Amino acid sequence: EKDKTDGELAIAAALERGATGLVLAGAFGGKRADHAFLHLALAVRLAEAGMSVVMTSGAQEGIPLLPGKAGFDYADGTLFSVLGFSDLSGLSVAGAKWPLDHVEVTFGSSLTISNEVKGRLEIALGHGRALLLAHPYPLPES
Repeated sequence: EKDKTDGELAIAAALERGATGLVLAGAFGGKRADHAFLHLALAVRLAEAGMSVVMTSGAQEGIPLLPGKAGFDYADGTLFSVLGFSDLSGLSVAGAKWPLDHVEVTFGSSLTISNEVKGRLEIALGHGRALLLAHPYPLPES
């Protein structure tokens, strides 16, 4: 028994060894949704502390979004969502099938779920915390 998850222990070990960026492989996998959610929250917290973080399952990528602008080079047709970890304000999404221009998004809203890349994806955020969840690799057929 322990009071930290294996993922949290692995991150702590990497930071102790001087890591300046992290790729969290397998961060969405496994049978424990509580662990996957913790990894999402940890990624955002680490980004707030200045750490570069990318989460991957091999099929999906998660990248924390904080106030500012970011660009992403995904192929046209790549599915993506912006998952808010707070209320979001001043959110703009360009290079998408459904662009947004300086919108307010209430925490828990589905407005930013399931969009599609059309050109270079550009995301700007005025205030709040979010995670870009992209599916740059073919989704497995069910």
